[in-house]
Amino acid sequence: MKTPLSYQVTPNDSAPVAIINALSNLYEREELDSYLIEGIYTLSYNLLVSKESNGTEGICHISRFLEREMKERGLAVKYLCSHEVFLGPGCSLYRTLDNGGKAVAKIFSKDGVRYITITSLTNDYLYYFDPYYGTECGEDIEILTHMPFLANKRIKMSNLSQVASDHVKGIKQEEKELVLFERVKQ
Repeated sequence: MKTPLSYQVTPNDSAPVAIINALSNLYEREELDSYLIEGIYTLSYNLLVSKESNGTEGICHISRFLEREMKERGLAVKYLCSHEVFLGPGCSLYRTLDNGGKAVAKIFSKDGVRYITITSLTNDYLYYFDPYYGTECGEDIEILTHMPFLANKRIKMSNLSQVASDHVKGIKQEEKELVLFERVKQ
């Protein structure tokens, strides 16, 4: 059974919630063990350097943990950072989504740094779930209330590059992060 995607409970848990949402979207509830969820939260909070980091520390370590623990269940995990994170034809994100995979991306906004779960891509839209409840959106982003298992926001593909570049202005290249999740046939 699939479960609806979740919102963060605290200001500091966007990273673990976004990762759990990606797993929930790829796996049935019965396929996920509670020790995985505990491991995600434990790594996230053990590596949390300060309250100001918004739960963003440790996503690389969480990715390695999941890669090791979920390999036998057919999960391929790829952590990208810095110059490896880009949007455009043939990029890793588009290939992963085209193959039915999901992604967790670090975003930068006036609300601060947080993580979102990117769930789907069509010719017209990129669908994602922003776990920060009540976040304001720009005019290019549409709020969705009828897709609790897939997304709560979407953006037109024609606007994606401009919105993405606006979000990363003034951001250091090394701060960009993206984790790709894909189920592999076994």
